[in-house]
Amino acid sequence: MATAIAPPATTTATRVKWLPLLLAIAIGLAIYFMPAQHGLTRAGQTALAITAFTIVLWAFGVMNNGVASVLMMALLIPAGARPALVFSGFSSGSWWVLLAVLYYGFAMQKTGLAARISYYILSLFPASYSGILAAFFVIGTVLSLGIPSMTVRTAIMVPIAWALVQSLDLKPRSKGSALIMLTTIEMAVVPGCGLLYGSLYGPVVASMFEVKHLPLSYLAYARVLELPVLALCALIVFGNQWVLKPERALNASPEFVRTKLRELGSFKRAEMITAAIVACSIIFWATDRWHHLPSFFIGMVGLSIFALAGIVGNADIAGGISWTLLLFMGGIFSLGNVLTEYKITDWLAGYFVPIAEHLTFSAVVLLVVVAIAMLAVRFLDPSGFIAIAVLFIPIVDTTSAAGIPPLVLVAALLIPSVPFWATYQNIWVAMGEGITEGLAFSGAERVRLANMYGIFTIFTVAVSVGYWKLIGAL
Repeated sequence: MATAIAPPATTTATRVKWLPLLLAIAIGLAIYFMPAQHGLTRAGQTALAITAFTIVLWAFGVMNNGVASVLMMALLIPAGARPALVFSGFSSGSWWVLLAVLYYGFAMQKTGLAARISYYILSLFPASYSGILAAFFVIGTVLSLGIPSMTVRTAIMVPIAWALVQSLDLKPRSKGSALIMLTTIEMAVVPGCGLLYGSLYGPVVASMFEVKHLPLSYLAYARVLELPVLALCALIVFGNQWVLKPERALNASPEFVRTKLRELGSFKRAEMITAAIVACSIIFWATDRWHHLPSFFIGMVGLSIFALAGIVGNADIAGGISWTLLLFMGGIFSLGNVLTEYKITDWLAGYFVPIAEHLTFSAVVLLVVVAIAMLAVRFLDPSGFIAIAVLFIPIVDTTSAAGIPPLVLVAALLIPSVPFWATYQNIWVAMGEGITEGLAFSGAERVRLANMYGIFTIFTVAVSVGYWKLIGAL
């Protein structure tokens, strides 16, 4: 007798998605029908309602984030926005830089170059907690030169760290395991914030500067952010060991790393080509003041060389990188232009500027408040991309007039940009939990190090004011 097939049960995950969807609709409608706001046109209010609706979709993962971006752009068109404005993010240089450098990261991962660099650096450090954490700090910094995607860096570094934890016989969710794994995730994410194309926040910053018609260069960005970001990483590496002191010292052999290096074999042709392209691109970005060519130029050439060399094949064009991410980021870049076109940022400035003006008596106080605001807003924006734009664009003119350059304001936003008090705030911590099947660290251990991250970032912003004054950036 044939077995009756029951209708598929509605899972909790499916039911839960309807709640934030209804919330998104309710918030969008509430903004659309609210009384007219001074300084906000009717078209601007409609765009704001669509923006709020979309942010809730992004925040709760109601649907694929790329599809949510497409829906947002679709809704903006009948709302009166010009198609050229709606899709402007996809024609921006920032989007094309992002497209190219994502393939750089894919090439480093596919050829094994990223793993070889990681294991080689690990082999140079002692097999102690301090040595291992310092090694992952260096690994994250080096990989950020060629892999802008913090997700890709996490995907490379976390499995290596987890294999190392298991080879050291550390118990699941022990302080030693949590210390190595959580710090590794931080080192996969934080170091790249110091370079314009070291993280996905860089193209967002470039897009905002383009919207505000502000000059931006690779070296100027690094001059302001790189040293404070590296100082923050050093604080994290040493501070985490103090907060989450392991049960016992390590007494390990470096044989694990040597074995992994032997398994990789000799340096391959594809790795050499990838290393050469990444190195040439970094030199190109650092010398933009002389050649004056757009940043995406070298990325397009590099991608073509990857294709000619067979490193990026036909199948890799579709599956080698995340098109969900590219659709999402294209929508983000377009949204920045929409917010500016409809004077929504000017309207927000009416709320933010008075606060900023009252704090301009002290650069330290103003930038620390901006950093705290970033930590708070990240509870509402899991991606961080909207938070950066919402906090930067409305007040940048005011802070610039007060003697705080745009890049210094950006630094105060990016240094505290990746908190992880809640897992949804930080997709890379969520990735780490998934890769280790939840065995690497407990929620309590995560919150303890998240508290330290928040403290360290505020401290770094405050102390960096002296550094920015010293180099003449402030």
